[in-house]
Amino acid sequence: TDTSWSIYNERSILCGGGRVLRPDRVMIKGEQAIVIDFKFGELQKPHYLEQVAAYMRQMRNMGFGRVEGYLWYANLDRTAQITDI
Repeated sequence: TDTSWSIYNERSILCGGGRVLRPDRVMIKGEQAIVIDFKFGELQKPHYLEQVAAYMRQMRNMGFGRVEGYLWYANLDRTAQITDI
């Protein structure tokens, strides 16, 4: 089994109906996908959580059995894990 991660930065995910999502980073290993979105402002806005949750839902729709999502607020040196999708 391959234990290395494939890392994709700012790759478009086609969702049908002309909808396209573009997470900052997606890391994939087997059936696992980790979605990371970077924010550089000084505010933690609620819609950022929904944005990452949408990325996670799409990855699950693509067949990934285990999907994790994170926001990294770079200027605040904080991370948030998204668990409710």
